[in-house]
Amino acid sequence: MAKEPVAKPDVLFALSRASRCHGCDAKLNVDEIVRLNKKDDEKEAFCLRCSALSEMELLRSGNALVTRLAKKYSTTHFVEMKWSEVWKTYERQGLLVEREALRKAREEAGQKQ
Repeated sequence: MAKEPVAKPDVLFALSRASRCHGCDAKLNVDEIVRLNKKDDEKEAFCLRCSALSEMELLRSGNALVTRLAKKYSTTHFVEMKWSEVWKTYERQGLLVEREALRKAREEAGQKQ
Protein backbone atom coordinates (compact mmCIF):
# COMPACT_ATOMS: atom_id res chain seq x y z
CA MET A 1 0.00 0.00 0.00
CA ALA A 2 1.49 3.36 -1.09
CA LYS A 3 1.71 6.16 1.44
CA GLU A 4 0.00 9.48 0.77
CA PRO A 5 2.50 12.34 0.45
CA VAL A 6 2.41 14.60 3.48
CA ALA A 7 1.84 18.27 2.67
CA LYS A 8 4.53 20.60 4.02
CA PRO A 9 3.04 23.21 6.35
CA ASP A 10 3.52 26.90 5.65
CA VAL A 11 6.44 28.25 7.66
CA LEU A 12 6.92 31.56 9.45
CA PHE A 13 10.18 32.67 10.99
CA ALA A 14 11.13 34.42 14.24
CA LEU A 15 13.73 37.08 13.47
CA SER A 16 17.20 36.65 14.91
CA ARG A 17 18.07 40.30 14.19
CA ALA A 18 16.12 43.52 13.69
CA SER A 19 14.73 44.20 10.24
CA ARG A 20 12.02 46.16 8.41
CA CYS A 21 8.75 44.97 6.87
CA HIS A 22 8.90 45.00 3.06
CA GLY A 23 5.19 45.85 2.86
CA CYS A 24 4.65 48.69 5.37
CA ASP A 25 8.27 49.55 6.28
CA ALA A 26 7.53 49.02 10.00
CA LYS A 27 10.45 48.22 12.29
CA LEU A 28 10.64 44.51 13.12
CA ASN A 29 12.37 43.55 16.36
CA VAL A 30 14.23 40.40 17.31
CA ASP A 31 11.87 37.41 17.87
CA GLU A 32 9.01 38.99 15.89
CA ILE A 33 7.30 36.57 13.56
CA VAL A 34 7.54 37.27 9.83
CA ARG A 35 6.60 35.60 6.58
CA LEU A 36 9.37 35.45 3.99
CA ASN A 37 8.74 35.95 0.30
CA LYS A 38 11.68 34.60 -1.65
CA LYS A 39 12.35 36.44 -4.88
CA ASP A 40 15.33 35.53 -7.05
CA ASP A 41 18.35 36.40 -4.88
CA GLU A 42 16.67 38.32 -2.07
CA LYS A 43 14.28 37.51 0.73
CA GLU A 44 11.54 39.94 1.65
CA ALA A 45 10.23 39.88 5.23
CA PHE A 46 6.57 40.77 5.82
CA CYS A 47 5.02 41.43 9.23
CA LEU A 48 1.93 39.50 10.31
CA ARG A 49 -0.33 42.45 9.51
CA CYS A 50 0.95 42.70 5.91
CA SER A 51 0.69 38.90 5.59
CA ALA A 52 -2.97 39.05 6.71
CA LEU A 53 -2.18 36.82 9.69
CA SER A 54 -2.63 39.30 12.54
CA GLU A 55 -5.92 37.65 13.61
CA MET A 56 -4.14 34.38 14.36
CA GLU A 57 -2.60 33.41 17.70
CA LEU A 58 0.70 31.78 18.54
CA LEU A 59 0.63 28.44 20.37
CA ARG A 60 4.07 27.67 21.81
CA SER A 61 5.43 24.14 21.72
CA GLY A 62 5.02 22.05 24.84
CA ASN A 63 1.51 20.62 24.99
CA ALA A 64 0.99 17.94 22.35
CA LEU A 65 -2.74 17.49 23.04
CA VAL A 66 -3.61 21.18 22.65
CA THR A 67 -1.36 21.42 19.57
CA ARG A 68 -3.06 18.47 17.87
CA LEU A 69 -6.54 19.78 18.69
CA ALA A 70 -5.75 23.34 17.59
CA LYS A 71 -4.38 22.03 14.30
CA LYS A 72 -7.51 19.95 13.87
CA TYR A 73 -9.92 22.85 14.48
CA SER A 74 -7.99 25.52 12.57
CA THR A 75 -8.68 25.77 8.84
CA THR A 76 -5.11 26.94 8.33
CA HIS A 77 -1.99 26.86 10.47
CA PHE A 78 1.63 27.94 10.20
CA VAL A 79 4.75 26.54 11.84
CA GLU A 80 7.03 29.07 13.55
CA MET A 81 10.75 28.39 13.17
CA LYS A 82 13.76 30.17 14.67
CA TRP A 83 17.46 29.90 13.82
CA SER A 84 19.58 28.30 16.53
CA GLU A 85 23.16 29.56 16.68
CA VAL A 86 24.12 26.61 18.87
CA TRP A 87 22.84 23.88 16.52
CA LYS A 88 23.16 25.85 13.26
CA THR A 89 19.70 24.83 12.17
CA TYR A 90 16.10 25.99 12.42
CA GLU A 91 14.13 24.86 15.47
CA ARG A 92 10.36 24.63 15.68
CA GLN A 93 8.93 27.12 18.20
CA GLY A 94 5.19 26.60 17.87
CA LEU A 95 2.13 27.04 15.66
CA LEU A 96 0.18 30.05 14.51
CA VAL A 97 -3.49 29.02 14.54
CA GLU A 98 -6.89 30.70 14.44
CA ARG A 99 -7.96 32.16 17.80
CA GLU A 100 -11.26 30.29 17.86
CA ALA A 101 -9.51 26.98 17.12
CA LEU A 102 -7.07 27.58 19.99
CA ARG A 103 -9.88 28.50 22.37
CA LYS A 104 -11.81 25.37 21.41
CA ALA A 105 -8.69 23.17 21.74
CA ARG A 106 -7.88 24.51 25.21
CA GLU A 107 -11.48 24.11 26.29
CA GLU A 108 -11.55 20.49 25.10
CA ALA A 109 -8.21 19.75 26.75
CA GLY A 110 -9.49 21.22 30.02
CA GLN A 111 -7.06 24.15 30.16
CA LYS A 112 -7.75 27.73 31.13
CA GLN A 113 -6.96 30.52 28.70
